[in-house]
Amino acid sequence: MKGILSIVFLFFCFSAFSQADIQFEHRAHDFGTIKEVDGAVAYDFEFVNRGSAPILIKNVESSCGCTSPEWTKQPVLPGKKGFVKATFNPKDRPGFFDKTITVYSNARTPVVELKIRGTVEGKTRTVLDDYPYELSSGLRLPIEEISLMKARKGETKTGSIGVFNNAGKQVAVSFPALPSHIRMTLEPQQLANKAQGVLKASYNTAVHGEYGLNREKVTMVVDGKKYELPVSVYIEENFTGVDPATAPVADADKKYYNFGKTASDQPATFTYQLKNTGKSPLKIRRIYTNDERVVAEVNKKELQPGETTPVEVKTVAGAEKGKVTAVVSVISNSPAVSELKLRFYGEIQ
Repeated sequence: MKGILSIVFLFFCFSAFSQADIQFEHRAHDFGTIKEVDGAVAYDFEFVNRGSAPILIKNVESSCGCTSPEWTKQPVLPGKKGFVKATFNPKDRPGFFDKTITVYSNARTPVVELKIRGTVEGKTRTVLDDYPYELSSGLRLPIEEISLMKARKGETKTGSIGVFNNAGKQVAVSFPALPSHIRMTLEPQQLANKAQGVLKASYNTAVHGEYGLNREKVTMVVDGKKYELPVSVYIEENFTGVDPATAPVADADKKYYNFGKTASDQPATFTYQLKNTGKSPLKIRRIYTNDERVVAEVNKKELQPGETTPVEVKTVAGAEKGKVTAVVSVISNSPAVSELKLRFYGEIQ
């Protein structure tokens, strides 16, 4: 009996201390100079499991839509090799690039960042390349969304983009029924064929807007045809004069969670623990996600130093099927981490 108990004890000890250990041969790759006309390039980051338990890569994210990752989907046994493949598309991205690929696994180091970099030799461009998005009216834009980037609360943030008239005739552009906090103008308002103009936008954050990302649509009329044009601005808190030594600090017990696979009618749920590790009260300004299939709620909006509150994140019942790589943004008065990002990913079937 003592022998059997000893074997059982050793088994549990081994299970408790066995752990996967992911070791990449290289964590960065420089493509050097590549040509845009040659198309996408790829590199395989190979790794070895130096631990005593299988490695399972839970998810891989890239910092840019121009970079798509692939990876070993099966568990990698101790001593065996796996890979993470990074493919970079240089289309319309001339110049230097430096992209991050984040690997999430069950290894001793659960989050590993990989880097790819290089320089894209751009193709000979035409005016249509500079304005790739064409409306049915023939008006062409360089981007699909007017992003005014970041602004401090209370500021009026302005920005502008060029437009090109490819309609084959002169067009008139107007912006009727704009909200009070947004101003949009096109100069000149009457745009001749093959002419370029300047679209100017402004957003008054003193009148409207929450902390964090604000995205809305305005109506643009081109020769009587209506189009919805997205406009966005990221509103930051003004931390001028705040002493970091006595400020609140937002932190969480986990920064990512893989809910695996779930049916559309059976929401996946996880509760993060949000904590104030700073020296003064932490005020939650806003919490939101970048995926409409995922919602997040926080119990308390103000935490005293050392206090913790749950943040419940879940998929919406009946949500559209497919992969989920949601980012939960917790906006607070923490100057060091004004936007705490919590990852929530998996697949809805």
